[in-house]
Amino acid sequence: MSSHEFTLILDQTPDEEGHDALFEAGCDDAVVEIRNGIALLDFTRESSTLAHALVTAIQDCERAGFRVEGVQTDDLVPLRTIADRLGRSYESVRLLATARRGPGGFPAPLSNEGWALYSWSQVADWSTRHLDARQSVDAFEIEIAATDHIVRARNMLRDNAERAELSRLLTA
Repeated sequence: MSSHEFTLILDQTPDEEGHDALFEAGCDDAVVEIRNGIALLDFTRESSTLAHALVTAIQDCERAGFRVEGVQTDDLVPLRTIADRLGRSYESVRLLATARRGPGGFPAPLSNEGWALYSWSQVADWSTRHLDARQSVDAFEIEIAATDHIVRARNMLRDNAERAELSRLLTA
């Protein structure tokens, strides 16, 4: 067994009954934190894998009557942060992202309006393969980011008959 640390984002701040429900549902390895009005549940969970720790923690929270909105991650980043993390200038990264320099194939932004946000996990993988950059993201960060995307997608599709077919993609 290994110890895995991660933070889940809850849909509501637990009151005294909510704290009890979380504890009784198996979240006795977590601490509630309120940051900027958002309820966070900081876990240190013993499990054979990070994936198992994440899945069981989410199930425990839901059994306690809470909705998990996501997993806290630093995966969504603007080009300035990418430049800092890669040790490159902003202009260099902007030119890579717009295919005006480099091999092309830079990961597409996950947002298009205003400031473009990119998945750091995807950019780090791309930069390792195409720029001989050192591996800047590890398996932990990738699993956390992927779990966050899955949870958010699941929440978008929940309780909507018109989108029910799309939810099959989560298990495809």
